[in-house]
Amino acid sequence: MKELKNEILRIPFNLYRVAIGIRSELTRRLSKEFGEEFTTDYWFILTELFNENPMTQTRLSEVISRDRASLSRTISCMERVGLVSKVAEPFDKRKGLLSPTKRAYAFKPVAEKIVVDVVSEFLSSLKPIEILEMNRMLGLIQEAIVK
Repeated sequence: MKELKNEILRIPFNLYRVAIGIRSELTRRLSKEFGEEFTTDYWFILTELFNENPMTQTRLSEVISRDRASLSRTISCMERVGLVSKVAEPFDKRKGLLSPTKRAYAFKPVAEKIVVDVVSEFLSSLKPIEILEMNRMLGLIQEAIVK
């Protein structure tokens, strides 16, 4: 029982270290490819917008679990560099609808390759079934967090 408690106590730190490691390497490679303006945060946002667009900023903040104020600053920067466009929602002009731009779609195949390469390198010691199971378990944890 004590051993399980010790393992549970290590989980937050291990998750944090892994997240920081992956994020740092993704940022390094994405900014090397697309310029210093391109961050991992941009990629996370674009990934969601590629899957569901247009999307309100409120919905995007819920999906990526980020506060609206910091997301608003990031979206402004992404608009400035031509990665997202914002138009008023037809039925409620106070809400903006976000969509990736043609420039963002042009980045997509190269960025996806970079992400796959980085994550594959870091997970190279795992079997495919272990990767699938890890992703499933992380999804369950995320569901418990947002409840």
